[in-house]
Amino acid sequence: MNHYPTFLRSYNGKSTNSTSNSSSSNNENDENSSIKSLIFKHLSKVQQGSLNNNNNTKGTTRGILGEVGNVTLSNIPITSILTKAKVFQQQQSVATIFGTTSTMTAPPPVPPPPRSSSSSTTTIIPIVVDRIEKITLDDVYEDDECTCHEPLAKLTKVPPEFDCDSGDSYNITTVSEYVVDICKYWRELEEVTPIQKNFLLNRTEGTASPQNRAVLIDWLYQVHDRFKLLSDTFHMTIQLIDRYLQVIDVSKHELQLIGSTALLLACKYEEMTIPGMNDFVYVSDNAYSKEDMKEMERRVISALSFDLGRPLSINFLRRYSKIVQATDIEHTLGKYLLDLTFIDYSFSHLLPSYVSACASFLSRYLFAYKSLTTTTSILSLIENIWPSKFMKYHTGYTYEDLCHGVKQLGELLIGQDSTKLRSVQKKFSQSNMFSVAQHSCCKSAYVQVALSRLSK
Repeated sequence: MNHYPTFLRSYNGKSTNSTSNSSSSNNENDENSSIKSLIFKHLSKVQQGSLNNNNNTKGTTRGILGEVGNVTLSNIPITSILTKAKVFQQQQSVATIFGTTSTMTAPPPVPPPPRSSSSSTTTIIPIVVDRIEKITLDDVYEDDECTCHEPLAKLTKVPPEFDCDSGDSYNITTVSEYVVDICKYWRELEEVTPIQKNFLLNRTEGTASPQNRAVLIDWLYQVHDRFKLLSDTFHMTIQLIDRYLQVIDVSKHELQLIGSTALLLACKYEEMTIPGMNDFVYVSDNAYSKEDMKEMERRVISALSFDLGRPLSINFLRRYSKIVQATDIEHTLGKYLLDLTFIDYSFSHLLPSYVSACASFLSRYLFAYKSLTTTTSILSLIENIWPSKFMKYHTGYTYEDLCHGVKQLGELLIGQDSTKLRSVQKKFSQSNMFSVAQHSCCKSAYVQVALSRLSK
């Protein structure tokens, strides 16, 4: 089963225009013509005529390199004879031979045969060659075996019972040799850049509150969807906002400017092409100017000490979906759950790897619960969805570690029927998202029953 188009990040490719291709080819022809005139500028007419007469096959004629084609131009083996420059003159004809210095000395030149009276129309031009150099085209190594160098850091050797990436060695986009060590590095990096719990509490009056933050993120989600940006860009935007708000006490009137600036920074970090500042000013209804965004950009980067590399929860979710071989709709439901957590302030302090693990488990559990019968044990279903030893090795979490987060995530999903901020729900109700927000597995009554079985 191949899920790479879903689990791996993709970019929208741009097709090339046929008109531009034709114009570029014309430009190349013009350039080649000028180059050709420069090359043939210093050749005499006799030499140019001899070059043209030798072109019996299709190829490229170059003034210095000669004929480039599939035909050998001389009877000598495939070697190059590069001669040192010598100039000679006979019957007002001048020829120049270009060459380089070499270590081999050629035999003395053979004198030309005496000119007979009968061949008065034939002219023999002797070419004086003092030194020659032979260039071998084959690669020759002194040692039969190449020297092997030890890697700078040894890769983690995965035990056979935990191996799930060896079958992807043919697919370079999965980086199967390094993916385990990459995830370990992500786990270390997210510990270095934590977000404090309840960082917006006990602030002075008139500053940003959790309610203001929720409204801001719901508006940014609409802007993100309107600009057709990547999911990674929005995930990074929320992290930049929360990391900035936890160290700087800002007014609620500056939140929109901070959010737009964070989205612009995330675009520069993640996107191939980014919207301009004029676009952000336009969608804000001129609430701020370009100069305001530039100044806020400097303030945000300085407050974060130019450290923008905190791991994203969407990257962890892609990895977990690959490990458990989740279906496309299960992975999409996991993305829906992750996006819902951004609006809820109570999820901000949780590690991205932990939230992704909870979303991955809950998305698969909600679909698997439909097939649960009276004879099936809930424990066996949990072990099938999240094998303890296997997932502990790859994610660092067991089901017992995820219990509280899964319950909190399920309650968030139940509350979507009564919320006023519906940007995320609107996006995941579209057909290209499998209309997962409208799926029966996301209905409040069904989620409540499914969560109650987990609590027993």
